[in-house]
Amino acid sequence: MSRLRHRGPREAGQAIVIMAVSMAVILGATAVAIDGGNAMAQQRGTQNAADAAALAGAVVIAQKFSGASKTDADVVSAITSAFAENSSTMDATYYVDFAHNRVGGVGLGGAIPSDADGIEANGLRSFNTFLASMIGQPTWTAGATATALAGVWQGGCEVAHGCGILPVSFSIPIITCDGTNQPLRPGGEWTVIGSPSQATAANESIVPLCSTGPGGVGWLDVPNCGGNLAQQISTLCNVASSLPMWVPSQTGDVNNVENVINDNYAGSIVLIPMFDATCRDIPSSGLPQDCTDPGDGNNLYYHIPQVAQFLLDRAYVQGNNFPECNQSPGTPLVGGNGSTSCLKGWFVNGMITGQIGEFTACPPGSDDCAVPVVGTQLVR
Repeated sequence: MSRLRHRGPREAGQAIVIMAVSMAVILGATAVAIDGGNAMAQQRGTQNAADAAALAGAVVIAQKFSGASKTDADVVSAITSAFAENSSTMDATYYVDFAHNRVGGVGLGGAIPSDADGIEANGLRSFNTFLASMIGQPTWTAGATATALAGVWQGGCEVAHGCGILPVSFSIPIITCDGTNQPLRPGGEWTVIGSPSQATAANESIVPLCSTGPGGVGWLDVPNCGGNLAQQISTLCNVASSLPMWVPSQTGDVNNVENVINDNYAGSIVLIPMFDATCRDIPSSGLPQDCTDPGDGNNLYYHIPQVAQFLLDRAYVQGNNFPECNQSPGTPLVGGNGSTSCLKGWFVNGMITGQIGEFTACPPGSDDCAVPVVGTQLVR
């Protein structure tokens, strides 16, 4: 005959302990999932802030190279503004030379060091936690560093020694086209070469111009350059600009500019703007994430954070160039990428951002002096 036995106080206490431990484990795992995910997002945001700050400081140095009167105070103002716009603050930040060696601290006042070629920007972002606050950690801090260099562009620039902006923009990342000429992520990577002398058929790139506007390509009306699309192509513009910037699209028949491009620039390096967002109107903040109407088709603004140096082999933009755009030389070929228009050539020396164009170093009233073409580039 079996008998029921009441659970004693000791067993009940053990159950409570087990439940408490289990709850702590569950709470900890949940905190890791929620706060850990938030920390990763905050880290990415802090890295973006450091990238922007390094480039902002390097732009000031580029302006100094071009003859402008710039001091440490100007560098500090540019860097702190970039951090503030990205919800971060400046930590210890340094001037660096081209070998990335530190040559002085930013924020010490006075002149920019004579051997400064760039900026190593370090940033911080403090943010509130969610569940981690229950274990005594109400805030965490994310840190990030970035380095950007400024300098005179060397070699390859064919248009008035400063390249020139070809008024066509590719998306970041560059996409290819499917069998109906619509945008499609590429199955391969475009090769970047170090100099035009390294260009071969084996490392040539095919960059498609898909038919859907902001999905893959935009024909641009470059600010302060004037003229219609064919005129802006026949006389590439070198107006000084600061990236990132918003550029409106250009209307017109793009099928009539193939000969203009090839006759003027085949075998030369041109600058191709790269876009990461489109908008019907420029956001009041100037930031692409604040666009309320990304839009589609014509009459858009393209957000240009960087430009590519592109050694042009040949342009095929008549709209009926499926064979040429889907056969060697050039890659990637994604099983016949569906593009009916494309540019063939080579990306040279990666991407450039910050200050672009011609910046005179001449004293006022002087015509006999060098006109350096300066730029900035994020290097790490």
